[in-house]
Formats: sequence, structure tokens, C-alpha cells
Amino acid sequence: METNNSTLPVEYEPVVSMVQKEDSIRKGILALKQKILISAGEEFLSWPDEKQNKFFERTILAIAKDEKLASCFESAEGKLSMIAAVEKSVSTGLFIGGVHAYLVPQPKKSRRKDQKGADVWITEVRFSIRDRGYYALLCGGKRPIFKDLRWGQVYEEEVKAGNVQVDTGTGEVIHKQFIDAKKGLLIGCWVQALKFTGQKEAQFYHIEKINQWRDSSSAYQYAIKNKYKDTPWLSWPDEMALESCIRHFCDKYETAREMIASAIYDEESQEKPQAPEKTSVEKIEAALQPENPVDQNTIIQVPEVEKKPENNNDELDIF
Repeated sequence: METNNSTLPVEYEPVVSMVQKEDSIRKGILALKQKILISAGEEFLSWPDEKQNKFFERTILAIAKDEKLASCFESAEGKLSMIAAVEKSVSTGLFIGGVHAYLVPQPKKSRRKDQKGADVWITEVRFSIRDRGYYALLCGGKRPIFKDLRWGQVYEEEVKAGNVQVDTGTGEVIHKQFIDAKKGLLIGCWVQALKFTGQKEAQFYHIEKINQWRDSSSAYQYAIKNKYKDTPWLSWPDEMALESCIRHFCDKYETAREMIASAIYDEESQEKPQAPEKTSVEKIEAALQPENPVDQNTIIQVPEVEKKPENNNDELDIF
């Protein structure tokens, strides 16, 4: 997307250098720190203050260093979406930019028009969990769902060699290492859970079922319709297939389903009308402007999306 920066308000000017990006996201986090902490999960709140502070610093640097997120700094909506992603990260205790979770830039059509009446596009981020992030979420923390969770991607040549066996009756899975570099096409994924009762459960999902999930994704359909190639299902199809299988495996477990649902964003239609611009975005937008200093004690009231935990707010003010 090309923009004429001379016609943009200051708050919409691109933030290009890492120093600028780090400063911008740091001010946004500091301005909304107390709101972010209200959504903090048990895992994050159990950490000592030093680890929590390192978590925020590591998150800030990870976002600033990620060149794929550069376009997200060009609009207030993009900056706000990054703050929301940090809130998701804190609520789950999953690190951004590491083995747990990552941010995916997604282009959206805003309600604004340029001087020629054409649509103005913005880029927001989506918080996505990696497979190892699901393990940390479901098998770690204060209230683990499973004692252990395993998974694997199955390819054509592995099946021909007899290297994969999934017994859905006993829950046993045998997946021998395939040393040939040419594995062929992905034909499916398996997921196995070890419950605290000692019982095992396993499920295999064929690629046809996985493709049905992919095709039902509004984000995927939007990318295909607009010929946008930089989307997870197109960039990392095998990884997305595995993550989808893990999520669907957990659907039958109510607690796991609720935990996953609260940890990821719902795939809303990209063409869904945006909220009116006269919202709390303007308050957050002001806090993110480089020329406006931010007091660490500043609290900006915004509509709550997540359900607040029962903890008293005073106990959450740990900084």
C-alpha cells in the first residue's frame, strides 16, 4: 500500500526505525498497563515482579524487531491491535516472538477515504499460538488440562513405508522417524492426549477435513478473494493444519475449549463494518503519539472485551 505521507495527520505517519517503533509500542503499553494487567491470567500473576517486567521488555523488543509488522505502525488502529495482542499474551502467559506465539499482520479496509475518495487500507495484527504454545497452555500453568499432549504431521511417503499407526480405540500412536527428505504431500495430522487418569486418546484428521476448516476461515477466503498471499494458511499450510487439528481435538473438552477460545481471536469477516471512529481508540491514539509523554500511572478507560477475573484490581497493580 502506498500512501502520501504529506496528507496524513501526525498520528498516522509511518513509524519506520526500530527506535521509533520501540518507543511507540512502549508508550502504548505503559499507557494501558493497568488495563492489560486486569486481564492477566493466573500463570502471569504467579510470576515475580522481575519476571513480569522482563516479559514486557521482551515483548516490546520482539514487536519492534519484527519487520513484517512495520505496516501496523502506520495507523492508530494497527497500534491498538498490537496492544490488544500484548493483552492476549499476558492473559495466557505465552511469549510473543518465541516458541509460544507470534503476530500475523492482516490488511483491512478502514472507514476512511483518501483525497481521491479511494479506500484507505490499514494493517492490524492477529495473535496466533504455535503448537508448542498450545502445549504450554493445555499442559502447563496452574490448572493443566492434560498430563501430556503429542502431535504429528503425516506425509505420503511415511504411510507407504508403514511408519505411522494411529489406534483411536486404545489411544496409542506409533510414528517412526522418517529420514528421507522427500516425504511427499501432507495427508493429515494426529493428536494424542494423556489424561490425568492415565487414559490415552488419539485422533487422526485427514487433509480433506483440514481443508474444510481452512476454507471456512473468513481470513483465508478474504486473502483468496483479494489475492493477498501473505496469510498463514498460504505461507505456512502444514503448520496451520497442525494447529487447527490441535484446536479441534480439544473441542470435546469443555475446559480446554474455553481456554483456547479465550486465548485466540475469533476470525471475524474482514468486510464487517468497522466501529465508529468516535470511540476509545482516540484516547489510546493520543497515548501512542510520540510527542505526547505518557505517565506510567495513567489509566485510560476503554470498553472491556475480556471477562475480568474475580481478583481485586488493587492486587493487580503490581508495578
